Amino acid sequence: MISSTLKEIASKYLDEKNTPIANNKFASFVREAAKEKIKPKVKKNRDHFFYKSSPGRPPHWADVPWIGIYDPNVTTTAQHGYYITYLFSIDMKRVYLNLNQGMTDLESELGPKGAAQELLRRAEFIRDRVKEYKKSFNDKPINLSIDLAGSTKRPMLYEKGFAFGKEYDLTKDLNEEELTIDLNNMIDLYTMLVFRGGTDPDIVDDYVSDDIGEEEEEEKKEETLIEKRRKKLHRTTERSSTNARKVKQKLGYTCEVCGFNFKEKFGDISLNKKKEEFIEAHHKIPVHTLPENETIEFKIDDFAVLCSNCHRMAHKRKEPYTIEELKGFLKK
Repeated sequence: MISSTLKEIASKYLDEKNTPIANNKFASFVREAAKEKIKPKVKKNRDHFFYKSSPGRPPHWADVPWIGIYDPNVTTTAQHGYYITYLFSIDMKRVYLNLNQGMTDLESELGPKGAAQELLRRAEFIRDRVKEYKKSFNDKPINLSIDLAGSTKRPMLYEKGFAFGKEYDLTKDLNEEELTIDLNNMIDLYTMLVFRGGTDPDIVDDYVSDDIGEEEEEEKKEETLIEKRRKKLHRTTERSSTNARKVKQKLGYTCEVCGFNFKEKFGDISLNKKKEEFIEAHHKIPVHTLPENETIEFKIDDFAVLCSNCHRMAHKRKEPYTIEELKGFLKK
């Protein structure tokens, strides 16, 4: 149950922080909470999401333990992107179900102050993109008792990354039905945010070339907002590092249209830091068939691997050319 899980973490955490975290039974309970306790309560597309929770990393306990739910089309880590999380206040008196943002990459790039400002800006953008949050949640700033934090800036950045959510008083009994409804409402809003483009303000097809003709330009102007959002979701699915890695591992690294292989032509410079070969993942499903405001269920057969040239050619028209059509052009 969600309620008993949250209450158990809150009731034991401060005492357990005085003991070593390595090989700690309670720490293991927290790490398994997302998969074992929260995942079963998700009603829609349960297996699509990635679940993770953390009490900290040895040898240090976290000031703010958390339980996270990630759409792999966006992120599978709290370091970047946007995601659903339960955040516990440092004094363990409150927990917040909320839509929050990764801050690690931003902090490295901009520093704590710059990252805080950018997180606030993006949070406002998220609220503007999914105004429906007001039906179930609020945007009142969360209070993680950051005055009790150590030297880390993470609790402060959690507060700044908050877009909307709900506070639960851990000193009182929690209603399981309310928690379950809230969780699934948050899942729906998260999915809606992904469909609408997330924190990226550009939801227009960015694969269309600069030298498109008048007919194509007119067609682009006539696209509805829903079509543009579907294209954005299409691109997000293609560019997900999680999706791409799975596709490449299964389908290989040779272009399915022209047979080009980057490693054969460019050698080791085509490899990434993990020594993986380069190729691009292409989502074959036509944009108009994508569901509105629904999570795309990831299947390997929905993708192809293409070189950069063939991938760009696939997206030269409103509905991408099929692999067979592209091969036909090459034969001509």
